[in-house]
Amino acid sequence: MLSWDIRLQIRYGFYAVYAVVTLFYLLILDTLPADLVEPALVLVVVTDTAVLGFYFIGALVLIEKREGVLDALVVTPLGIRGYVISKTISLTALAALASTVVVAFVYPTGVDFLLLLAGVALTASLFVLVGVAAVARFNTINRYFFSAVLYGTVLYTPLAGYLGVFETPLYYFLPIQPTLVLVEGAFGGYRLATISYALAYLGLGNAVAYVLARRQFRYHVVQGGEKRRTASTHEPNRLTSWVNERVGSVGGMALADIRNWVRDPILLLAATGPLALGVFARLVLPVIDRQYVPGLDLSVYFPVVLAFLVAFPPYIYGFVVGFFVLEDREQGTLSALVASPLTRSGYLRYRGLSAYLLSVVGVVLSVALFGLADIPPLAVGSIALVAALAGPAVTFLFASLARDSIEGLAINKLLGLVVVLPALAILVLPEPIEYVAGIDPLYWPMKAAVASAETGVGVAVFVYLALGIVSLGLVTVGFARRFDVAT
Repeated sequence: MLSWDIRLQIRYGFYAVYAVVTLFYLLILDTLPADLVEPALVLVVVTDTAVLGFYFIGALVLIEKREGVLDALVVTPLGIRGYVISKTISLTALAALASTVVVAFVYPTGVDFLLLLAGVALTASLFVLVGVAAVARFNTINRYFFSAVLYGTVLYTPLAGYLGVFETPLYYFLPIQPTLVLVEGAFGGYRLATISYALAYLGLGNAVAYVLARRQFRYHVVQGGEKRRTASTHEPNRLTSWVNERVGSVGGMALADIRNWVRDPILLLAATGPLALGVFARLVLPVIDRQYVPGLDLSVYFPVVLAFLVAFPPYIYGFVVGFFVLEDREQGTLSALVASPLTRSGYLRYRGLSAYLLSVVGVVLSVALFGLADIPPLAVGSIALVAALAGPAVTFLFASLARDSIEGLAINKLLGLVVVLPALAILVLPEPIEYVAGIDPLYWPMKAAVASAETGVGVAVFVYLALGIVSLGLVTVGFARRFDVAT
């Protein structure tokens, strides 16, 4: 089973994705000042490579659950215990490999790799086991994935102490603190008592998480949990039937989507995430500017932050709607819809239009809530209309390239670079070399936002927006056609 799990993860692109992500980290870390390399490495390992198993385990379990694989496995000699252990070991091995490669290339000497691997392995296995326990109660990857934001916000508060923002002994009750102790200790300067606490905490946490994962898996996956008692009480909703009769399939789909967004706190969190990011940036950046970097004027970087806020809503809303499409495909809903009066093209237009409209509203509100970069209202509206084209582009990218949710997650891991790389190019590259980043279509509306904040609305802004319309339009149409053929 362990051999098969590793082969599956290679086939789904996990190793290829982290090869690209690792290369990206190496390039970025190589450009940092020497005194920032160590803390940056610690943050990369703790926030990404050590916990990558949690990111992927949800999709793996849900796909195997939906395809009936689990029904067969749990009655073989492998059982629940073997299944959970195999998933944990295979994903922990990937986390250890990615973490070791990043550290070894950037910081080859003076590192206690045994301590580093201990911290990464114990953390990776803990988060995989927690992921198994968490995903057992969900039926869709969207709900699992965005639920992580709720408790991830709490679990990662010790990073505030590591960065010197806020210190409290309460951090030692959260599992990320012992991870920080072990990973930071691998670079030297650790105490035996602190290391012993970290190893004991993570070891105990793994034992508790393993018991919890087995129980949750048995109850929700093997025994069916609450679904058996509630399945027979479900009745068709009268309002949905009425809307389908009067407005058509599109109206019924829209009503169902609105209900999902409103009723599901996880999806509601996803919808408000870009807005919360704008508010967070507005409140936190001035504080950091005044208290933590007195010799550096952060206001010169506000236009780049603005550019990121322009790109983030289309990315996140395209991601959510794209996963709606993947779930429709996996559950057989898509096959039924494209054979209905809605047709394939109607479904395509509905999903693309919903991603676009959500993105337009998200960009306008995010920029307004940020408020630290002065940008004319005309520019805000124009940039939002162009940047929002990335919403359906992302949706159709997921729908056309990913065969299921697992591949969708792997693609999304790389897709995050599409938002980050243009911001980095604007920040560090001089013009005209910076324009090379224009191969990423999101660069052009992001560049238009920066130009509007720095020099106001001029000819250059409209040139950037025109290039954005062309590039994003071509990408959207290309992926839409690919999706149309694939379905």
